[in-house]
Amino acid sequence: MSTNNFFNRNRKTIVGTLFFLAVFLSMITMPILSVNAQTNQSQSNMPSSQLTSSASVLKLANTNVPIDIPLLKGYENGNEIYFIATDVSDKNTASLLTNKTGFKVNYAPILSQTPESAKGQVYVFTNGINGNGSLGFQNEVMNAKPGDKNYSPLFQVNLVSWNEGATNISEIKSVGQLNQSLQNNEISINKTDIIVNHPAIKWSNGSLMVREDSKNINDETPYMGGQVLDIDTEKMIVTMVAHRGWGPDGSTIYYIVTDAAPKMPADMMGVPFVEADSQLVGKGAVDLFQFTNGINGSGPMGFQAGIGAANPTDENYSPMWFIQFIEWKDPSQTRVLQTLGDIASLQSSGAIEVTPAMDGKHVVNCPFFDEETVLKHKSKQVGL
Repeated sequence: MSTNNFFNRNRKTIVGTLFFLAVFLSMITMPILSVNAQTNQSQSNMPSSQLTSSASVLKLANTNVPIDIPLLKGYENGNEIYFIATDVSDKNTASLLTNKTGFKVNYAPILSQTPESAKGQVYVFTNGINGNGSLGFQNEVMNAKPGDKNYSPLFQVNLVSWNEGATNISEIKSVGQLNQSLQNNEISINKTDIIVNHPAIKWSNGSLMVREDSKNINDETPYMGGQVLDIDTEKMIVTMVAHRGWGPDGSTIYYIVTDAAPKMPADMMGVPFVEADSQLVGKGAVDLFQFTNGINGSGPMGFQAGIGAANPTDENYSPMWFIQFIEWKDPSQTRVLQTLGDIASLQSSGAIEVTPAMDGKHVVNCPFFDEETVLKHKSKQVGL
């Protein structure tokens, strides 16, 4: 059952900007007390009836894990752009990208609901010059980069083929060149219904923020200050912080953060503000619950870790998360919540209030990974 059926989205949002402004200080000054969560999945089902003091800290093992994710190279307006592949709406394409990169790409059919106004355009070559593109030919061409008004990490796949008899086969590096070749009847373009999550990592005159403490990632590392530890375009690897949280059934998941809306929380997390992200509300974004008070911990607001409404293998999984805030009405009665059932039960009893974050406009691109994937790709260069 969708969480939309049992959470009231129309309640007035009472938590906003001030919580974000307090995050950094709260996370670096939180007291380290004696409340510890179990540290592996087999032990993770802590009884929801266990009460803890609101001054306690929920300490999860391996809260922040540095992981190496393969970079892919493309072109945007004649310049190189480096990006990653994390999720795709088509199962066969997910397998193709997984095999190409050696990193598990999630099958996320819900991305097919992405509205036209929130789609970028990526051009994948099916023949022509051999290269490192997804299909073994030249690198992909993208229509925009972060900072452009029309940028979105959710790209609609266009298949580009050189026509038989074309005599001017060369590497194409921009949409303008594509259009010229199309007018010259040198290429054909087939627009598919496949949507792939290709967050940009490095582009012309810009990149994701690299953390200043990139060589010392541990369980107490603040959430804010950037999500990237290193960008290596020679080895074609980006090292990012994977944050630990819970899936809807209490299972362990990890997620990275690549972009967000609105601008203020995006800036604080050190990722690009992408206006198109907010257009995913009700059209492909799935609920992710974050806590604004209660037990101190590794969540982005400085409290316990969040709970996602889907695991990476669920049919309703999406990397685009609609952030919901959970507030304890009586902080002295807080307890550890781990599942959607916990949330529903305590909301029904009146113990917590659930409200859409930032007036219902807060959407974050947070691809989820299972524990096995994170451990397999844990960086050997930095971290714990």
